[in-house]
Amino acid sequence: MFFNAPFILLLISVIAIIFILYFVLHKKPIKQIQRVFSFTLICVLIISFGVLLQYICYNKYKINPTFFENFIYIGTCFLPVSMFLMSRVFSETKIKFKKTYILLFIIPILTLIMVWTNKYHHLFYKQYSVNLNEMQYGTYFYIHTIYSYGLLFVSMISLIISSNKNSGLFSRQSLCFIIGTLIPVIANI
Repeated sequence: MFFNAPFILLLISVIAIIFILYFVLHKKPIKQIQRVFSFTLICVLIISFGVLLQYICYNKYKINPTFFENFIYIGTCFLPVSMFLMSRVFSETKIKFKKTYILLFIIPILTLIMVWTNKYHHLFYKQYSVNLNEMQYGTYFYIHTIYSYGLLFVSMISLIISSNKNSGLFSRQSLCFIIGTLIPVIANI
């Protein structure tokens, strides 16, 4: 069945992200937390929209799903970095962008290169499939996964520590951030 529950939820998610992004960017004055949160929302939108297109185009038109995977990984690669930066801004109210933060983008950029050129080396996927039980991962996939989940873990710990210092164990904002991060991370694992 084409319009099943996961498809409808994904469609609702894409619409909700667009609405939230519009709202966040039109609240003046735009603060640093809004910019970083918008970066995070854009990453999630790229992932959600890419998965939605992949689902439609693969199931209805039999278009190669790796084309969409290449697009989806733009959001996937930079989401942990945006979450880390968001946790820093949330914990410190405003951060000065250090040159060392550029180092956070090395693995995501390498991951994109690996994903986009995978057909030549198979270091990311040995065998790609839309069925996860048929997927075979390459060596670099594990480097990407350890880095991404490590950065997400550090982001959540940083948020919990700063939230505990500033407003008790869990403020509403940090609790929403942590739950919003944990649900897809746990599902993905």
